[in-house]
Amino acid sequence: MILTLVVAHDPNLVIGKDGGLPWRYPEDLKHFKKTTTGGTIIMGRGVFEELNEIPLPKRRNIVLSSTRNYDNVDTYSSLEEALGTCDNEEIYIIGGGVLYREAIEKADKLIITEIHKEYDGDTFFPEYRDEIGSTWKEVSREDKGELSFVTYMRS
Repeated sequence: MILTLVVAHDPNLVIGKDGGLPWRYPEDLKHFKKTTTGGTIIMGRGVFEELNEIPLPKRRNIVLSSTRNYDNVDTYSSLEEALGTCDNEEIYIIGGGVLYREAIEKADKLIITEIHKEYDGDTFFPEYRDEIGSTWKEVSREDKGELSFVTYMRS
């Protein structure tokens, strides 16, 4: 199993504001869709609510919640429990902030959309950049104007 965190963040590691994304980049959404389609995605309850409790199509959707169960997705109370139901496949963690902080220590891979513009936000991705070169090795980068798509593997 490969545990992959998929995230877009600004230079200050902002990933959200008021329960949603503080930006709109269609190219990032296409990249996210291309990356995760056909796979298994794990998200926190807040992210699922942000999606209006509608599963993302053509993916196995898993929601982590200790307070709710959903009829239209697999729901588990812990990341370990959810991962225990996954086969030898790549699993994509798609947020939010609490789940990213828990999962980054277990992650094998980071797929990062670096947004070059600063945004105001209240939810942040955990700091990882000081571990580039030691814990994380950059394996690919594609610069697209205001965005850079970067993949890191655990060293």
